[in-house]
Amino acid sequence: MSKDFVIKNDDLFIDPATGDFLIGESDPQHVQDIINSWAGWWKEFPTLGVGIKRYLGKPGGVQVVKRAIKIHLKSDGYRVDNIVVQGKEVFITGERIKK
Repeated sequence: MSKDFVIKNDDLFIDPATGDFLIGESDPQHVQDIINSWAGWWKEFPTLGVGIKRYLGKPGGVQVVKRAIKIHLKSDGYRVDNIVVQGKEVFITGERIKK
């Protein structure tokens, strides 16, 4: 389980009770970042990034995007159990593999 700053609505979330940045579970954010980002966005890992927008709405894109998601998440240390694509929504079950 990783901890990081919580992001809501594409911005850092400030806890109203403390007035400071909220720290919480970050694995869902990391998965979302990998799926939405394109290869080359992460300078330390230039091949990481699915670029989901290029697949959605194209014929035969569902199987290709499932494979791409599985490959990229596995390379970042996640085990993917199931991927469901419904329209423009992607639902993933799995967990971070402890190293």
